Amino acid sequence: MLAALGAASTTVAGCMDILSDDDGNGVGRGEMSSGPTHWPAIETGQVVSDFEDLDEWSSRTGKLSAASDEARLGSQAAVVESDEATAGMEVRFDDGIDFEDWDTSLAVKPESADRIIVEFLAPTRSERLTSIRIVPDGYDGWFRMDCGYQQKPGEDPDLSNVTGLNIIADGPDGGPTKLLVDDLRRTESAANGAAILAFYGGHGSHYDIAAEILEERDWTAAVPVSPEQIGAAGRMGRTELRDLRDRGWDVCSLPQVSTPLPEQSEDQQRQVLEAARDALADEGFEDGSRHLFVPEDRMDATTYDLAREIHESTFLYNAGTTSVPPTEMHMIPFIWGPALHTGVRRHTNLSDQYNHLTVVRVPRIVDEEDIGVNENRMSLDDFGLLLDHIEHRGLDVITPSDLVDETFERANGTDETENRERPSGTILEAGQSHTFEGSGSGDTATFDLDEGILVANVSHDGGEIAVDVTKPDGTGRNENLLTTSGNATGESIMAVDDDAYRLEVDADSAWSIDLSQPTVDSDELEDLPLEATGTGSAFVGPLWTEGGIRVVATHDGDGTFIVDGYDADGSREILVHRTGEFDNSRSYKAGGPVWLNVEADGDWTLEVVDS
Repeated sequence: MLAALGAASTTVAGCMDILSDDDGNGVGRGEMSSGPTHWPAIETGQVVSDFEDLDEWSSRTGKLSAASDEARLGSQAAVVESDEATAGMEVRFDDGIDFEDWDTSLAVKPESADRIIVEFLAPTRSERLTSIRIVPDGYDGWFRMDCGYQQKPGEDPDLSNVTGLNIIADGPDGGPTKLLVDDLRRTESAANGAAILAFYGGHGSHYDIAAEILEERDWTAAVPVSPEQIGAAGRMGRTELRDLRDRGWDVCSLPQVSTPLPEQSEDQQRQVLEAARDALADEGFEDGSRHLFVPEDRMDATTYDLAREIHESTFLYNAGTTSVPPTEMHMIPFIWGPALHTGVRRHTNLSDQYNHLTVVRVPRIVDEEDIGVNENRMSLDDFGLLLDHIEHRGLDVITPSDLVDETFERANGTDETENRERPSGTILEAGQSHTFEGSGSGDTATFDLDEGILVANVSHDGGEIAVDVTKPDGTGRNENLLTTSGNATGESIMAVDDDAYRLEVDADSAWSIDLSQPTVDSDELEDLPLEATGTGSAFVGPLWTEGGIRVVATHDGDGTFIVDGYDADGSREILVHRTGEFDNSRSYKAGGPVWLNVEADGDWTLEVVDS
């Protein structure tokens, strides 16, 4: 259904109530669909449409229907499809909805689509803002589309009075076209627009020319490099890259591949991404190695899933703006820097006007006379103009780590995770409990769980045991519950839905597993700061967090080290997923009761503080 988000106290179809801010402006919300939230649906911000009532929408071209087996939020997603090369759907708001100082995003699955377009009629089509997302070749999975604006044709739009939205999919020539959508919502925009400068390849001119110019402005940037190319002819060496790191730059991962990632197996893709990340971390570029720039800008659904697991942010060419920070951190678009006069400046202007992010790929910088036709180079003059334009527009020049780690000021000066009211009484009711025993590898019988948290206590006689949780009907992904080696016992926690499950156990000896869903009361909440130590698998919490937190973690083992954050609503954030020794910090966008789950093969420490 559509929520009530009027420019004044406006009731839109399907609304249940109106909420007003301190100035009396309607920022209402409707009755949101109940049930679990599955990525790329999110829980922050305000739902505009959960697509539970498709009578509120109409087809522009093609057929509009429900897809209950694809629901990300509630009981169904919407699917629009056509035998032709385009399919679209639309919704109209008779009294207008206020999108000023808000960012818009939605979950999308382009099963057969090359391009996704979202138009904001503000208030008419001649005063519209358009967001365009090019779908990577061969990509057909879910992702979240942040509706950063690329086009502003006609007169200046008035986002305080949006009267309609059009969602359009362009398919392959001759069709067919098919797009699934869910969880359309708005989140508060940043207080200021931002830019990231990505100096692709780490060329010598990036250090000799660009770094010095940026130093004068007190700006930092990103340098996506292939570890194999460090120190190659015309490229920066370790000394130059470490100097930039010490100035606050990010040295990011740009894996070198001979075959595009989507043409490789999942194991091969994982090896490529992890090898490049770990090689940079071993060179001292731990912070920058968290961020991936996709080689050759080729990504399929497997690449995307691996990038979400291995990296904290992912960038690929798409020539668009996005939110600050994006709700989708693993498809952040960037634009080609030499297109200064045919796109970059426009994107910079839009980022300034609507507080969005523009990421600019800067190739090798040369004199004007050294640029040939269609060469991947940027003139020194154009580079200077780019910097001047960014400075004139007043954008914050940031790095990928700034994007991931910082708590950005929202348009109303508050952070969405802050000022939460501490709960009292029971936070989670007790649920199911189950016990399983066995020897060696195998699957358990199917069992039921309630929505909430699941605590596992595992004992075994062998050297290593791995326990995965899966749904027997094949929906969702397997999730590792516990992996431990060299320890006879271990405990773990995770968030679960109200559903049927089974355990997949990989072991070489006898084992027993006790599963429980205990009552969680408010008097169990621990306050920050907090320090914890352990060996092997364990969890910390529940912790009370008023907003974003920082987790300083160490690990002295040789195997996998994982730290996940879970909240009482079932959301999960991967904080650490590394192999071997670890000593670094991670930000966690918390807020409310949370747990930190640790999987390790050695000794570990956690220090948890407010960010």
